Amino acid sequence: MKTSFKYSFWVLLVLVGIQGQAQILDDSTKEIYSSRTVKYRLENQLVTNYGAQSPDTSLRNFSEKGDFLYQSDGWYQNLGVFGTAARSLYYQLPAAIGLRNGQISFDYIVPSKEQIKYYNTLSPHSDIQYFQGARQRAMLKATFSQNILPRLNITGHYQRLTALRTINITQSEERQSDHHSAYVSSNFSDSLGRYLAWGHYQHLNHLEYETGGILFTNQSKSQEDSLFENPEIFKAQLNQNARNRELRNNWYFSQIWKPSQTGIYLRTSHYRFRQTNRYTDPSPNLAFYGNDNLYFQKEITTDNQSIDTLFSERIFRLWENTGFIGYQDSSIDVSFYLRHRDIRYSNNLFSYFTHRQEWVYGGQFSGHLGPGKVWVKGEWIGPTEYDLQSEWNWAGFQAAARWMSFKPSVVQQEFVSKNLLYLNDFSNSKALHLHVSQNIKLGKWALIPEFDHQSVLQGIAFGSNYDPFQTTGNSTMQRFKIRVRGQFGNVFFTENQLVRVFQTGARISQMPTYAFHSAQWVELLRNKKGYRIQLGFNLDWRADWPSESYSPLNGQWYLTTNQSVAPYTLVDVFAHFQMSKTRIYGKVHNTLQGLGSKGYFAAPNYQAQRRLFEIGLIWYFFD
Repeated sequence: MKTSFKYSFWVLLVLVGIQGQAQILDDSTKEIYSSRTVKYRLENQLVTNYGAQSPDTSLRNFSEKGDFLYQSDGWYQNLGVFGTAARSLYYQLPAAIGLRNGQISFDYIVPSKEQIKYYNTLSPHSDIQYFQGARQRAMLKATFSQNILPRLNITGHYQRLTALRTINITQSEERQSDHHSAYVSSNFSDSLGRYLAWGHYQHLNHLEYETGGILFTNQSKSQEDSLFENPEIFKAQLNQNARNRELRNNWYFSQIWKPSQTGIYLRTSHYRFRQTNRYTDPSPNLAFYGNDNLYFQKEITTDNQSIDTLFSERIFRLWENTGFIGYQDSSIDVSFYLRHRDIRYSNNLFSYFTHRQEWVYGGQFSGHLGPGKVWVKGEWIGPTEYDLQSEWNWAGFQAAARWMSFKPSVVQQEFVSKNLLYLNDFSNSKALHLHVSQNIKLGKWALIPEFDHQSVLQGIAFGSNYDPFQTTGNSTMQRFKIRVRGQFGNVFFTENQLVRVFQTGARISQMPTYAFHSAQWVELLRNKKGYRIQLGFNLDWRADWPSESYSPLNGQWYLTTNQSVAPYTLVDVFAHFQMSKTRIYGKVHNTLQGLGSKGYFAAPNYQAQRRLFEIGLIWYFFD
């Protein structure tokens, strides 16, 4: 398996060459099927029966799209190695009310149930996405979709990620992340469009060899050596066999029945979510975990004790059933629903087990208000837990508000393991989130200012001892972001984002005060036969900030008090190529390594990525 990615790449490269040659030799062939004959919808689009997308065939930010750290909902911070645990760079409220697990460090690399794609194709459609970089930084994605009946589609998707360690290297090839995930989705509609059903099964098997970051045995010496030129001189805080495995198996099914094309409709949805997280360390480091918390020690002699293997297993199971009744026509969509949630949580130590049930009731409305479009939603679990949301859009202007009261997650309330044990009785947190943005278009240019205000009362965070705590006061976070994108002629293109953050009151999140991301590229070739070439670079800059660090034991990011991530500038140079249905890129990550910097940290004590070369492609098939 160590060379499987390498062999796969050369096979794909040969096939791309064959495809490109066939296109050149047969320019007279008319393509019947293309990206325009393939459509897919997400959960919300199926519910509203509005909107559909085609596969992305553009070169814009092509080499960034597979990185996972740049997503539509914001930027993410990982532990410096591809596929490691990550958190949103900026504070995010829970997606919904109700008891939740709280183990979300690997959420960013797999789609949520609202992001699963449901296809409709006129011909069999498949695509292969692949990239290979140095130190086995590799990704493979493969999707196949086909309508087995005119209105019944089935789609299969598989994803594989791997990356090697950058510290604690004892052999030539030692992986730090090893990932498999897949989903199968399907959707069906009758000939009159009055009955629609869709569903999916999703599986995740993610293995993370944890290092705990760099152990500085000589602080002054460590500052003199380059993080990247001599990485082996830094010891890891954890044994090389410390590992974290996360398993998920999710089922989802939903259906809508409409007596007529418009008017009243009935809908049900059924969701089963199972998440298992296992953490094992055969040689626990007293300094890393804390001497005061370790117990279950095995006595060898009278004067000598050895720490048992540290092991923790948490299983979170959710069974959710929802019934909807609504009204839908060309101008409005309104619905009311009642949801029953059955939650079971267990820990292997002492056979610790919790069983809870919840009833959620709510409703939503979308339609036109004056010249704009409005969306309103409300959910309640009794009088003390609620989530009220609203959004208004008009001519590029967006205003949104959210007011919610939510309970702590399971991992914030209780954790039982051989060295970390806490049982908390926290109160609900209350939060207000306001968002305003405006898309100003000026010819080939766009200026998009955004403002977010979040106020959280009695927020919950984790401290450096890995224990959660609840603040007694109010935490206020304000974020100003401005995006500028445009082009000079048809050759030079630019996209830029600058973020400024203000925080007052109790701290529940640590975010960079300033952050800047930029992409610049020139288009050297573009013709009607589908050939394109782009050359450019990405730039990331962040100010000095007390970044949150990561605890592999409970899978949580925690606030730090005496550690910070120094300012750094990261530059990646890329080349994008398009040949008919095939797109290829070559990229040098951290191109300016060694120029003014001996290295940088992604998070406190976690060495970030060294310079490496990467090549990748996406190849579509439409027949």
